[in-house]
Amino acid sequence: MNTLTILSTKILSLCGIVIISYATLSAQEDKTSDFSYQINRVQKYISISPAQLDDATTLSDLNQYYKSDWVKEYKSVKITAISKSQKKTVTSSNDELTKKQKQLIESADLGSNIKVIVQYLPDNNLSKSEIQEMDFAFKVDPTHEAKCAGGEDHLNQYIEESIMKKVSRKDVPQYQVAAVKFTINENGNVVDAIIASASRNKDTDALLLKTICEMPKWVSAEYSDGTKTKQEFVFTIGDHYSCTMNILDIKSETPPSTQ
Repeated sequence: MNTLTILSTKILSLCGIVIISYATLSAQEDKTSDFSYQINRVQKYISISPAQLDDATTLSDLNQYYKSDWVKEYKSVKITAISKSQKKTVTSSNDELTKKQKQLIESADLGSNIKVIVQYLPDNNLSKSEIQEMDFAFKVDPTHEAKCAGGEDHLNQYIEESIMKKVSRKDVPQYQVAAVKFTINENGNVVDAIIASASRNKDTDALLLKTICEMPKWVSAEYSDGTKTKQEFVFTIGDHYSCTMNILDIKSETPPSTQ
């Protein structure tokens, strides 16, 4: 085999490696990126729905991040809430909610913080452990979440026409997401809309902000007694695998809506 033939063979082999590597990279990118939009609740605090509260029997039911396996022995569990504008506390001896604790949580003033303080001996290998303390606070969500008065399909159609047909990947490239935070007030109107994460195009940001502010009217969030309350949301567009999603205080229960 002459030198030219050997060189040609090596070049072809190298090209094959490049093609295979590119195909592999493309397949990986397909699994770790998307171009879509979402509207999610903004949740700066731990919260549970009224239905979840009805079924709650332990601290872990109130707070999914609470780890009971840290505890070797409980000393006290105090639950404090504001009920009828008065601060009240009910104490128990372990992580199982007592009837009085459930009643206190259910009677808490609407939208108020409910605090839990746990004193315990940690489950560790130390011969002598000191009593430790952990705490968290949570809220009970409204019975009915805020939603578009015309329905989800109507809202999606509005967003598709007003945003998705006008914004492209070059405006919000892979690994990035643009976001608009907004509040639905007690009257179902959009207020306090701001750019929480900018795109690469100022005109795109202006379009996103304008579209969110001019959304079809919403029905406000409401508690079981008919009391209406405001709720904060965030509209996001781009690659929802972006790490930016982790700093937007999002409570997400639905998958992305793709273009």
